Amino acid sequence: MLAVAGSATAQDPRAGAERYRLGTAAEKAGDLAGARREYEEAIRLAPKLAVAHDRLGFVRGLQGETADAIAHFEEAVRLDPRLFDARYHLGATLWWAGRSQDALPVLREAVTLRPEHPEARYYLGLALEQQGHVDEAIVELRRVVERAPRLAPAQLQLGLALQKQGDVPGALSALREAVALEPKNKDAANSLGLALLQKGEADEALRTFQKLVREQPEFREARHNLGSACMQMGDLDGAIAVYRELLQRDAADAEALYNLGMALKQKDDFAGAEAELRKATALDRTLPEPPYTLAVVLWQTGRPEQAVTQLREAIARKPDYADAHYVLGTVLRQLGQTDEALAELRATIRYQPTSAEAHLSLGQLLQQKQQASEAAAAFAEAQRLLRRKADAQAATFAVSVGLKRIKDNDTAGAIERFREAVRLSPDYPEAHYQLGLALLATGGKAEAHAEFAAAQRLAPYLKAPEAPRP
Repeated sequence: MLAVAGSATAQDPRAGAERYRLGTAAEKAGDLAGARREYEEAIRLAPKLAVAHDRLGFVRGLQGETADAIAHFEEAVRLDPRLFDARYHLGATLWWAGRSQDALPVLREAVTLRPEHPEARYYLGLALEQQGHVDEAIVELRRVVERAPRLAPAQLQLGLALQKQGDVPGALSALREAVALEPKNKDAANSLGLALLQKGEADEALRTFQKLVREQPEFREARHNLGSACMQMGDLDGAIAVYRELLQRDAADAEALYNLGMALKQKDDFAGAEAELRKATALDRTLPEPPYTLAVVLWQTGRPEQAVTQLREAIARKPDYADAHYVLGTVLRQLGQTDEALAELRATIRYQPTSAEAHLSLGQLLQQKQQASEAAAAFAEAQRLLRRKADAQAATFAVSVGLKRIKDNDTAGAIERFREAVRLSPDYPEAHYQLGLALLATGGKAEAHAEFAAAQRLAPYLKAPEAPRP
């Protein structure tokens, strides 16, 4: 009889469902240990109860047992492929475990099951971004903030994705919203400050970082960025004070040493700069910038042979460091080591083919070695690149003039300026986009949409404005 009774209770779906209900009550009351016991008993009594596997996985995840949590979510999905919660929990947990590639198809299916669930789309966006699908990630994150505009993490991640795509104005809008929703979120405030710096709004970036440092004095990254904001504004004394404060907190902060050296160099304090850059160079043997900048200081203070040693160190740390190759070539040329200088200038062009200066220097050295045809080719390429750079600058100016004419209601004049910008720099996306807007305002829809298409091809975030709804 005991064996029969034991067999009868070994699998009892009704009893399992009751234990599951008790588990959800315990979980709701914050009793995770009790909830876990009830869910485990529910599974023992009803092994095919998918929801019990899902909730047990959730509890185990909260208790730090990630591998067990994933196993239970996977079992829940196997038992009930249409159980949204299990797919969502599985995808999110895989993402948190650093397995975004595995999470991606699971989250796609979860969103298919419940398209309006903002958190599922949020994690889908994160997984897409981590797998390099930035454009798709932005689409998903935009959908999230449309449905749940107060979901601050989504605003933050949308801002970061837009920044990565190159849409700095869009990034700023999302990051401002993230900070407004969560003023104490240091990562959101720090990201906003960086985007402001990228857009050239150093004043607001400075205020953002100053506030963040006051509120989060141990947030080292914000202090570094505050120094960068001071540097961008030309406040070298302010930057030096920030970096010295960082070094008082951590004398082994190689980045602070390097940045302090840079600030001292810009103040023409070459001795002070050299001392800090030598410390940074010795402290972190992976950073190529300290030996490179130290080399420039040594060269500027009349020690070219020592500069060569530091430049070779910088290149050893970063073989494709084009600037280091170029300066090394220049210094070697000064020292009369023509063949080695040629090799470094060719390396510069290999890693940075648009360097007009490198082509020009290469041409001069080839001319010196009486290699006339090669020198002529190098000079021609230097001229082409310089002309292209000048055209790009002129195109930027033309767009700014066009925007001013738009404000003055001179649409025809604006179109003329935008067309000139496109002619000067066909790869300038903003010129195409502004020309499209101006043409659209005058009724030239077909040509406008051609310009929008060109702009979006060059910068995916520049999308044609939506037509007004009837």
